[in-house]
Amino acid sequence: MIADTRWSIEAPWTQGRLHVFEPTLAEFRAVAPLLADFYNDSHNSAMLTNTRELTVAEVVETFQSLRAAGDRPFLLEHDGTLMGDADFRNVDGADAEFAILIGQRSRQSRGLGTRFAAMMHVAALRVLGFERVYATIIPTNIASRRMLEKLGYRVDQSPRAASFAEAEDDIAMSIDWGQFERTHVDLLTQAVITARPPLPD
Repeated sequence: MIADTRWSIEAPWTQGRLHVFEPTLAEFRAVAPLLADFYNDSHNSAMLTNTRELTVAEVVETFQSLRAAGDRPFLLEHDGTLMGDADFRNVDGADAEFAILIGQRSRQSRGLGTRFAAMMHVAALRVLGFERVYATIIPTNIASRRMLEKLGYRVDQSPRAASFAEAEDDIAMSIDWGQFERTHVDLLTQAVITARPPLPD
């Protein structure tokens, strides 16, 4: 079922204002060409284990499929400029899987992804109702593992965590909400979460 309420999260950062929001189809279509470029970048593609280039139409179709399944895709903006996208996917009750991409190579490994991801997890805790969130990464994706650990994720060897893995050597992790709250006290007070006005999809 498509979620009725779309959420918007804003928070300050040392280098500007960050905005994370659930877009309408029209908003997503407008940035889909840039997102396709992000996904088809050789480094990003390798980290995501994509085996071929994605078309703009396929990027839009993925967004529509996520929404139709009740998953939560978001766009990420820094001072009004698109930085990438992220989502809570495979939503099953209070469980979900987290994925994020900062598209520009020059903006990766600078703390931006961690801040965006933390904002999304504030929403997961406060308004989305997730009790456990999982993530999987390939062993060579050291930057993403470091980001997840800063959020409070730890390696999870449970069958449920393993079910999200696409390959046998993927590293499955899940988050400890207590650790997240202890290490993101500032963000929990600074982040502003609002429901977006009802808009046609």
